[in-house]
Amino acid sequence: MRTIKLKESDITRLVKKVLKEQETQNYMFFSNLEQIKRQCEMLLEMDHTMIDEILSNGHDWADDHIAEAKVNMDQVFDFIMNEKNEEGDYDEMNEGEELTEKKKKNTATNPKLWKQALAWARLRYDVCPSAYCNGAAVKRYNSQGGKWTKK
Repeated sequence: MRTIKLKESDITRLVKKVLKEQETQNYMFFSNLEQIKRQCEMLLEMDHTMIDEILSNGHDWADDHIAEAKVNMDQVFDFIMNEKNEEGDYDEMNEGEELTEKKKKNTATNPKLWKQALAWARLRYDVCPSAYCNGAAVKRYNSQGGKWTKK
């Protein structure tokens, strides 16, 4: 265990930072994002070869956890961006600009079949919505002849 010495000014700075983070109603959301950012930066600064070796020696579960965290982060990011855009805050889009293919969403052409596939998947997964649940629903929908369109 390492001993870390802090000056009074360091402690004051940290206390002020924590208090500032708690000013918003959802301070834990932002605090967690900051921690994720710090940890990602630290991992990215490490020797990639050394990390690759660790993962290859029976610790591939860590790769799975990162993949799941990315899926979760994607979902939160997409949700917040959609909410932001519904409120009419179109920073990324000039008024009158048409949606590009990337900004369009896939929509089921057979909503009834899609709802059935989604209900089927929800019965099989404890956590819904989740990447696994949605992926299973998409696979079932596609296997039953469902098609998609961009809207």
